[in-house]
Amino acid sequence: MIETKEIVYKDCRELYSDLVSFTGNKYQPLHRWYSLVEGYSSEFVRRILGEQEKMPEVCFDPFMGVGTTALTCQDLGVKCFGIENSPFFYDVIRAKLRTDYDPYEFAVLIDEFEAYLFSCEHSQPLPEIETKTLFETEGRERWIFNDPVREGITDILEKMNSLPVSFNKYFNLFKVALGNHLVGISNVFRNGKCLSFKKNWQYNNIQRKEVHKLFIDFCRNVILIDIRSKANISVRTHNYVNVFRGDSRELVNNLPDNTIDIVITSPPYLNSRDYTDIYRLELWMLGYVSKFVEERKLRSSALTSHVQIAVEEKDSPNIPELNEFLDHLSTVPSLWNKNIPNMVKGYFCDMQSIFENLHPKLKPGAMLYINVSNSAYGNKICEVDTIIAKIAETKGYEALEIRTARFINSSKQQSIASKLRESVIVLKKNVI
Repeated sequence: MIETKEIVYKDCRELYSDLVSFTGNKYQPLHRWYSLVEGYSSEFVRRILGEQEKMPEVCFDPFMGVGTTALTCQDLGVKCFGIENSPFFYDVIRAKLRTDYDPYEFAVLIDEFEAYLFSCEHSQPLPEIETKTLFETEGRERWIFNDPVREGITDILEKMNSLPVSFNKYFNLFKVALGNHLVGISNVFRNGKCLSFKKNWQYNNIQRKEVHKLFIDFCRNVILIDIRSKANISVRTHNYVNVFRGDSRELVNNLPDNTIDIVITSPPYLNSRDYTDIYRLELWMLGYVSKFVEERKLRSSALTSHVQIAVEEKDSPNIPELNEFLDHLSTVPSLWNKNIPNMVKGYFCDMQSIFENLHPKLKPGAMLYINVSNSAYGNKICEVDTIIAKIAETKGYEALEIRTARFINSSKQQSIASKLRESVIVLKKNVI
């Protein structure tokens, strides 16, 4: 076991508490096109870049979410490489990062879209997808989309899929606009780790034309407004070409060596949230997934942080705090899922692998800022930030400090009085 130094913990709640959530992006042009509960704000990225002695030339985000780091970097003229596993989030990112939209052209397309939807009265067939839980069908007691809503959605998809090839660059804009509304017009809501049915969902009375109006209004009054506001701004860096879709555990190896000055990212938290499940409406309705085998493949390509698929047992990094936590789990008689210990081991193995593969890609002295949260299982807190920092130290990094951003509640399953620390781990690549 490699010796690690004593880590400095710094209370930065006054600085970060409002910045490590997506709320700050709610009214920010482009950022506001799609809200991500698990994301951080553009101001978080700006402050980190601003505390550097000189503006970094190249940034990297291995867990992009909906692209806050890359878009903020683009606004500041900083090149940013990024990786995102979700195909829907990847399209959201690329929609935001494109700079070649013509506001007049997009406005005409919206008008044509509106005229088409106004004339839609024909019956729409059910989409040809394997899952049967989404639609109102005979014999089902519950469904996610009422028939009028489902027809409104399929009207929009029908028009989107008929766009001429010459207008392909606007396709993702329409996809983002529709994706932004899917949960709101459905019978479910995002309830932490899953989708749950809304109270009195049976009385959801949203009509087909209302779905059309929500979509058109968002395109016209949000996306078009933002495109116009950016139309005459000169962009020095085009990060659209620097983002990649896939498994960050593998794609990190494709980055050029010795090029990255700074890493700003937030990996999935060790909270057993399956983002493939949480965002399944977007994945299934927007055409990314049509069969369960495709969904399983996408789920297995994500960082190990949930128990929705069986996780093979691995030898976890030899870190005292991790060993102690795993020893505790082995004594808990009834964990809510038997795969939790393997998930915990897999999570830290994955993080170790990413640190190892990332090391040669960084310039000497490169800085890393990693937003994470601690977790709790078996009524005990897992010090995720401390364990990650110590793993990094075994792979050629110096752990400068762990900055407390805020404290959050643990799940109701845990009988823990203490709150969980959400933090920013600050690392530096050692100069050999």
